Amino acid sequence: MKVILEQDVAKIGMRGDVVEVPNGYAMNQLIPKKMASAATGANLKNAEAKAAGKQAQAEADAKMFTVVAGQLKEASLVIKSDTNEEGGLFKAVSPEDIAAAAGEKSIDVDAAQVLVGEPIKSVGEHTVELVRGDARESFTITVEKNA
Repeated sequence: MKVILEQDVAKIGMRGDVVEVPNGYAMNQLIPKKMASAATGANLKNAEAKAAGKQAQAEADAKMFTVVAGQLKEASLVIKSDTNEEGGLFKAVSPEDIAAAAGEKSIDVDAAQVLVGEPIKSVGEHTVELVRGDARESFTITVEKNA
């Protein structure tokens, strides 16, 4: 029996896949537990529409990532923080701090996409990465002493 998986099923397939499974397994396990639906004409069209929507969303996200990465490279992000006499920070700069600084420049950045290699604990310029899946773009931030 052909079914459309509504969620990932071990050793069968991923969500959205159309797979052939034994009738008993489909009727007794997958369909009653809402792990799959029968691959009827209407359900197949619905699954194709969902897949097309996901693909379009993924392409839009990739374009947005490229735009945001370009904006971050051009912008000069400055983060002010309290320091000791040697220029060391009392608190490391976090991805949330970087996202907030980008927001002040009207650049919408998700803190979860900001990757700080080693903790930033000193004033000066530091290289940080913006990450989305396998795509990585680096940009520079400047940490200054609070006045």
